[in-house]
Amino acid sequence: FEKACHFEYKFDSKAEQDLAFLLENDASVSKWLRPAPNQFRIYWDNNSKRYEPDFIVEINDAIFMVEVKRSDQTEDRAVLDKKSAAERFCSYATQFTSANGGKPWRYLLLPHNEVNRTSSMNYLIAKFDIEL
Repeated sequence: FEKACHFEYKFDSKAEQDLAFLLENDASVSKWLRPAPNQFRIYWDNNSKRYEPDFIVEINDAIFMVEVKRSDQTEDRAVLDKKSAAERFCSYATQFTSANGGKPWRYLLLPHNEVNRTSSMNYLIAKFDIEL
């Protein structure tokens, strides 16, 4: 990987691997990474559990925290609770970055069947980013 922060990554699913391929080959993506365990302190379920996002993706005007989930799990209570916690984190991060000349943070939950190597980050943002 050339745009990623590391040369090699382990993926939990084919959809995650496909997203990495997409990110690496998408001209709109500046950098991306798969966060290390405990890299982010995002808590959910009354602060009893820690959420670890699948990807962090930087494009020209924003930074996205991206989660890939099986399409039949995107409405599960745990997934929605994690999403809410991640959106709260992104809001706090945006408050900090906007006060310091940085880019806004946004959260993107992607159903696995919408991720493929021929797609683009702009397509996924247009389809799944509710803050546009």
